[in-house]
Amino acid sequence: MIEKEYEMIVKIYEEYSSSYNMLHQQVEDVENETIIWSNSYLEIHPYQYELDQLPKPKIYKKEPKSKEGIIVNKLKNNELYFSYNAENKGWGSSFIINEAEKKICLRFLSNRAGEMVLSQVHCIIYEGSVIEKILFYTRDDDTNEETFMVDRYSYNDNSTVHTIIRDGFFGEKTKILSTRTFRFEYVNGDVRIYSKQLKKNLKVVEDLLYTSRKAKKNKQ
Repeated sequence: MIEKEYEMIVKIYEEYSSSYNMLHQQVEDVENETIIWSNSYLEIHPYQYELDQLPKPKIYKKEPKSKEGIIVNKLKNNELYFSYNAENKGWGSSFIINEAEKKICLRFLSNRAGEMVLSQVHCIIYEGSVIEKILFYTRDDDTNEETFMVDRYSYNDNSTVHTIIRDGFFGEKTKILSTRTFRFEYVNGDVRIYSKQLKKNLKVVEDLLYTSRKAKKNKQ
């Protein structure tokens, strides 16, 4: 069922796997960019951090004195195009490529030989103005491991997200992940995200994954 999406993301990976120097030269030539400093990479699609149960990035008003744990994000016309670890680009450099009907995010890391290799690929596929699906892929040639996930979106009549269904595998193709369903609920302008997945005890459980700040206040 996910073979088509897997083949697509692997094709993107192979196309860009040796492109670090070219991409880096392109971003070095950009002028009049805006710089934002943060403590993690900026999200490239809505609710990215909430779905993965990670804290949202902290944004700094000015350049921090210490580079430790800092990500430098470069934008042109309010569009993110390059992010990197302020201490060492080899610890993480991401390039964002906008194409017709899709956005690609490529993250490079330095390998044991000191070469910049492609480690992670996000591909956001749009249908009109909304996200149709998101493909995620990581590969580690040192350990021969790869992970792949696809999120498929469905919408309410007013174009708000109704559900996201996630499938994939972790580490290797035989380690199939249980299908996970994210359900969105909207109450008085607030957002709640529920997660439903088959647990190890073979029971399907739906948990509240995220509540927007306003919803949290209303709950108190």
